[in-house]
Amino acid sequence: MGTARLDSAGMTPGPVNPFLLPAATSSRFILLIAITLSAAGSSYDLVAGGPSGWREAYLRCDRAADADALRLPAEPLAQRYLSCLDEIGLSRGLAGAGAMLLVALAIVGLYAIRPRLTIRRQHLVPADPAAYAGLHETVRRLAESEGLRRVPQIMLDVHRKTPDGRAFGRYPRYYLRLNIGVLQRERESPGDKTVESVVLHELAHLRNRDVDLTNLTLASAWAFGGVVAAPLLLFTLVRDPARLPDVGIRTTASMALVMVLAAAVLRSREHYADVRASVAGGRLIPRPPRRGGWIRALLPMHPRDTRRAKVVRDPGILMRWVPGEALGAGVAAGLGLSHFWEITRLWSANNTRYALLLTSLPYGLLAVTVVGAGAYRATLSALVAAGPVPRGVVSGAALAAGIVLGLLISPSNLNVSWAEAMAGAPGVTAGMAAALLVMCVALTRGLAVAAAAWLPVARGRTLLPVLLGGLVPAALAFGLWLGAWTAAANIALELGDLLRGFYGLFGQLVDAALLTALWVAVLHPLGSWFRHGSPGRGRNVYLAADGVIVLPAARVRPVLALAPAALILVIGTAGDLLLPERALFTLLIETGKWSSGDRFDVLLVQVAALAAVTALAQVTAAVVSAIVAGRGGAVLGPAHGMLAALAGGIAAIAVLIGPVLPGLCGPAAPGCDVPALASWVGVALLVVTAFGTPLSAAMIGLVSGVRGLVRLFGRGGARRDHPARPAGPWARRLSTLAAAVFVLLWMAVMTPVWLAEQGFARGPGAVAASSSASAVPPPGRPGTRTVQSACAEAIVAVTAPLLGDNYHVNWARAFAHLAETENAFLATLGRAGYPSARDALADDYRDLQPLIIQYCGRVPRS
Repeated sequence: MGTARLDSAGMTPGPVNPFLLPAATSSRFILLIAITLSAAGSSYDLVAGGPSGWREAYLRCDRAADADALRLPAEPLAQRYLSCLDEIGLSRGLAGAGAMLLVALAIVGLYAIRPRLTIRRQHLVPADPAAYAGLHETVRRLAESEGLRRVPQIMLDVHRKTPDGRAFGRYPRYYLRLNIGVLQRERESPGDKTVESVVLHELAHLRNRDVDLTNLTLASAWAFGGVVAAPLLLFTLVRDPARLPDVGIRTTASMALVMVLAAAVLRSREHYADVRASVAGGRLIPRPPRRGGWIRALLPMHPRDTRRAKVVRDPGILMRWVPGEALGAGVAAGLGLSHFWEITRLWSANNTRYALLLTSLPYGLLAVTVVGAGAYRATLSALVAAGPVPRGVVSGAALAAGIVLGLLISPSNLNVSWAEAMAGAPGVTAGMAAALLVMCVALTRGLAVAAAAWLPVARGRTLLPVLLGGLVPAALAFGLWLGAWTAAANIALELGDLLRGFYGLFGQLVDAALLTALWVAVLHPLGSWFRHGSPGRGRNVYLAADGVIVLPAARVRPVLALAPAALILVIGTAGDLLLPERALFTLLIETGKWSSGDRFDVLLVQVAALAAVTALAQVTAAVVSAIVAGRGGAVLGPAHGMLAALAGGIAAIAVLIGPVLPGLCGPAAPGCDVPALASWVGVALLVVTAFGTPLSAAMIGLVSGVRGLVRLFGRGGARRDHPARPAGPWARRLSTLAAAVFVLLWMAVMTPVWLAEQGFARGPGAVAASSSASAVPPPGRPGTRTVQSACAEAIVAVTAPLLGDNYHVNWARAFAHLAETENAFLATLGRAGYPSARDALADDYRDLQPLIIQYCGRVPRS
């Protein structure tokens, strides 16, 4: 079999092979199960919480805490309040998790018994091998030609006259139902091969492994209706009729989502079976119109014959990136994020921030799995056609819209309902939705770039390892950042302040785990360059092609992207050429002392200077790399720019603060102060990520837009495609070594940063020390400040990044203000937490933070 390289002119046109990557049927099935379970948990949580949606239960804890504060000191008071919250959280967790488990068991049970029910309800009888010997031989021969290990048992429906059939059953036993009309058509028209066409189509279902998916899909729809929708509506009608409109609307909307996805799964599997059967020589057998009224018209479980014929002629339709899948993935995440948070909050010792991050990880994995599979299918189709790589902007927008829609439908939002906030503060919700839109579009763009980089160099027997390799870092990054956005959005809605929400989102950037996940996902496409020297394995990209085709490799130049950083290091090390005005940065030399002195204003000046230099270095490096690496329509231009931005910023910081680090942990230092070092590295990473990266991304987008306009209005209006040049062995080895060293150094720095942020590491110098927080005035007389203003201060303080004394200053001020309120509970905790925050001992007041945030979340705004 010959091997050909697919160049810009393309190969002989033909139907594209849709079986190189997992089918859309699998993505939609995963989405169906996720939405079914998430909607079940949310629906039961809605009813179990009563008319107030658990708010009254939490208020009982608040009132008990107010009474206990009159007679108990801070420590036992906090323990009693925490125990009360945990009891409610456990009840909510059991309600949601129990509902999900109940629905899952119902699905498995229906899956197990449906084959027997089908045989009994349709009065199917086994085909006698003696009477239907020819039929058995035909099925056996076709099953062997399709590579099936087991021949399905033939069942006859002697009551149906239509020429139709159906593959059904469950692992490991499958059946092939044939209507008596199939045999009658074969006797009436022996030459049209009706039996073979019907059998090939049903065997294609078995070959595609979608018979079990079909069984589980139908079981999911029935289980949700029978275990969730009907019982909850009936219970509400009998016990609390006043809530029937609210429960009915939400439950009906969830049921509609489940039915829409079930119908999408069933239609998708038919298309893939048609394509596989047509390759084997089968033809489409028109299906007679089925009865079902308007419900079947709105939710067709089977595609129309005209649509089936169109897909068979052009299987590339199955490779399209469908925004509806992204919308459904977002709805599933929005539905389940809130109530599942209660479970993870108990597992994370009431750490609200990390409970949200842990909760968002599985839903980030779900979204990336569904959206990413569509991105890889669409990119593969574009590479085969030698066309432009899909951008995924529409799918990103659909994902963001789905998350917001799921939050609106979900009855158990964290503390503030999105529906109420949208009506009361539309500007705040619109602003946070815009931030979510940017994040989702960045995800889809990154997935398309990763697919274009890795698909051409894949060397395995299948493309599945490349797909999974791209989904893992993207899912980790998106899941963590989805949790960060949720926390920031919750703060913005509680306070009705969009700027506070943006500040909360900004404060997440200093987290070491989020930074690491983000940059692993950004740099993942460039890893394909290590295989760039030789082409990947050839693929049968066309269904009708005899030879294998090698996809065109992406144009990758990581050495060029690293050149600006190398230049900064060389110039900075050589002398004062980088900093002609050295006096401007004399304060940076004293940075090692800021953690033990009242010099917070000096720190801000230092950070501003760092931001100016590193942002300039990052933007310059990103623009140069995007311009040069993006010539010829290279798909990795943006990835090159982001790599150059990160490397340039780190290089600039290394030049600026290199002399400072030995003073913190050098031989002359009395001891390595891990929190001080962690805070300083946090400052540097905050500058690199939060300042340079958005500016660099904006400049890269500007470069791409200008280049697009030039191609659009330039001579000929077409781009020039340049063949990718293989990299030399020395360059690949050097880049591999540099990447390995970078990863090791990054992890060596980020691990102590994360440990210090979470309070797991304390150096010898991490004792009570004079800090900028010591300048915060002590609490005044109780009753001089409103509870609303003090709670607003506390909610903002929880999002403050661990940026030196900034974190302690925020909390010292918050504790002082809480102690000045007339609320006995908050005043007691405020007086207990102020001394520790004043002395910069975060570990001593960390446990009080989630209790205050929980209580303040239910304080009325006015």
